[in-house]
Amino acid sequence: MSDKLLCTRYAPSPTGFLHLGGLRTALYNWLFARANGGKFLLRIEDTDRVRHQEASVEQIIEAMHWIGMDWDEEPVYQSKRGDIYRNYLDKLIELDMVYPAFETMEELDAMRQKAMAEKRPAVYDRSALHLSKDEAQAKIEAGVPYVLRFKTPESGDTKVPDLLMGGDECSFANNHIGDFAITRPGTVDEPLQPLYNFVVTVDDALMGISHVIRGVEHLGNAAKQTLLYQAWGFDVPQFLHLPLIMKGGKKMSKRDEDADPRYPVSVTARRQLGYLPEATANYIALLGWTAPDEKELFELDELVQAFSLERFSKSNANFDEDKYLHINGWHIRSIDNDDLVSRIKPFLTEAGYAADVDWLPQAASLVKERCSLLAEFPDALAYFYTAPQEYQEKGVNKFFKTEISDTVLATVAGRLAETDDFTATALESLLHKTVEDMELKFGKFGPVIRLALTGRMQSPGLAEVMEILGQEESIKRLESARDYIKTHQLSTAA
Repeated sequence: MSDKLLCTRYAPSPTGFLHLGGLRTALYNWLFARANGGKFLLRIEDTDRVRHQEASVEQIIEAMHWIGMDWDEEPVYQSKRGDIYRNYLDKLIELDMVYPAFETMEELDAMRQKAMAEKRPAVYDRSALHLSKDEAQAKIEAGVPYVLRFKTPESGDTKVPDLLMGGDECSFANNHIGDFAITRPGTVDEPLQPLYNFVVTVDDALMGISHVIRGVEHLGNAAKQTLLYQAWGFDVPQFLHLPLIMKGGKKMSKRDEDADPRYPVSVTARRQLGYLPEATANYIALLGWTAPDEKELFELDELVQAFSLERFSKSNANFDEDKYLHINGWHIRSIDNDDLVSRIKPFLTEAGYAADVDWLPQAASLVKERCSLLAEFPDALAYFYTAPQEYQEKGVNKFFKTEISDTVLATVAGRLAETDDFTATALESLLHKTVEDMELKFGKFGPVIRLALTGRMQSPGLAEVMEILGQEESIKRLESARDYIKTHQLSTAA
């Protein structure tokens, strides 16, 4: 094993979207390979043709590319490897390590119930193993459905070489594993189809996988796979089984988005909400792994440099939406302005705003401090596109219903009309000079102008906003606010 080229893989089943938990598995395998100069491979486990969705394959690949992951060889599709699996099934038959079993689902369930009632391991009772070869063959030829079961040793333990769990947790009593099925039910006329543990073991061995990083729910499967590796004479890879991702005190699952659509578990849905790929990789990497210096904000190449298996936690990870959002906001503020504009344009177009206006880069730079998602930019930029149709009620009550509101608006509008320099620097000086001349504090002055220009109580700097709006539009909005105050008889001036 030590001389084997380090090689990891991600092996999704295309029965739905790539979810955030699956992304963590893929990302850890990719980071480990890239950090150690190894290979990362992609395998599509599409043998379940009933649940298979062709669109899922494209969506999974697209989501991985979006994050920034790549793979070193063409993806492997299990549906195209039937002859390989048949060959290795024949080897187990030749080695007399499997046998046919004919029980129905109802009989197997009764067997489990009886074992649990008697407080025995709920495993197959080996009834079919005691059939003679002639009896078994007669059933097969008669068309009785059957599966093939692996002959697990009756005594002793199977040890799984796990890099994270370790200890007794990775030693499985063989009488608790039982003779597990390695095929779906078939008949003499319907070829047997190998099951998950069988095909995964064959594929990982033939693909040269040295390390298998996956969820802890597969730890029991690893024991069965270890028995299969040994039966075929393959080296057993190093396993690392990741603890659960918890959310709200329970395991995070695909069904979570049904409970709260604001927080979908689909990677694609997060993208559509305006989460960045670099932020998503950054946050997902922290769900069970920490950097040596406990740094939490990473670009993807920095994650590769810092990544090591030694920094994994054995504890379950907690999915923190606030932290994910904070990291996304940090990445939004970190990318250069041209890149930011290109990313927000689809969101603006969807909201019905023009995305090719020349002032967009400047405006986006102003509002990005207030946005944690790309999807928030259309609202954050809305007042640059259209004049306020209404004003925040709290702002109206606090700033328009005063004795100075109309005077402030009139004075500023007049001075804006007289200036020849409409740059932010000049406008900043003009506003401060106006405040001094009117003998006001800016806290009484600025909010009136802000509400008139944007309809809101919060915005970037007034001078920067007016520079983008331009002289004519800025004056027009101030006058419109004056009209609103007069129409609604808001001013308390004598």
